Amino acid sequence: MIWLLAVVGIPILVVLLLFFSATKDFWQIITFKIDFSRLIDDLAHVLAIVVIGALAELFSSVCSC
Repeated sequence: MIWLLAVVGIPILVVLLLFFSATKDFWQIITFKIDFSRLIDDLAHVLAIVVIGALAELFSSVCSC
């Protein structure tokens, strides 16, 4: 049962983290007020969050077997 919560909860948590961390940046992109170096830095953070989420999913699926 815990692995099921992890498999469902981890992607939801990752999406929520991405949403809340990127709302200000999305507004800056829409209004064309974002600096490109900040955009690249934010993309690196998004990739890090996605990789951590993928590793957590992999770990939870391996441990459930």
